[in-house]
Amino acid sequence: MEDKKLIAKKRDQEGSNNARRLRGAGRLPGVVYGADKDPVSVAVDVHDFEQILHHHASESMIIDIAVEGEGDMSVLVKEVQHHPVTSELVHVDFMRVEADRPISVDIEIELVGDAAGVKAGGVLDQVMHSIGVECLPADLVEKFEINVAKLEIGQALHVSDLKLDAKYKVLVDDEAIVASVSGPTVEAEAESEGEASAEPEVIGEKKAE
Repeated sequence: MEDKKLIAKKRDQEGSNNARRLRGAGRLPGVVYGADKDPVSVAVDVHDFEQILHHHASESMIIDIAVEGEGDMSVLVKEVQHHPVTSELVHVDFMRVEADRPISVDIEIELVGDAAGVKAGGVLDQVMHSIGVECLPADLVEKFEINVAKLEIGQALHVSDLKLDAKYKVLVDDEAIVASVSGPTVEAEAESEGEASAEPEVIGEKKAE
């Protein structure tokens, strides 16, 4: 489903009080910056923006917006701020993008497959949940699916093992761990032993005196 074009109106007033008034009126404060142009403070309809977020697996996406006085443009949703308690949308940063200029973005990592080590009783730990890459706007994806089916107990998957397409320049250390499989925990072993010892004891008849 194609996203609805977002309409962004300029806002002249700054500050937390004005931001609260905007949110109370169903508007989300934001800023548009990048492409060697001056930043523009804007406000967008919070419901329209929530609908766009709902249709995507990641908040890092490129959308089309119409900025008052600036015209139509493509922007990267660079940062979405949420209220720490209510999760209400608080602020959004839009970064202008150009088709031939690479962008830096964090892309979600989704592990797929059943790790061999988990089947053997181990525990899978996902250490890295997103990875920083540089790519052209047209190559932006919402997530990388990484198969961990061959991962055994005691093994780790490093960034260098991901084998991403050459169009993605990885911005993190090649030796950083993405996921690993460790052996059964002490608690799990103790629980297993407890289940074994919980079998009913057969008590023989008392000998006659």
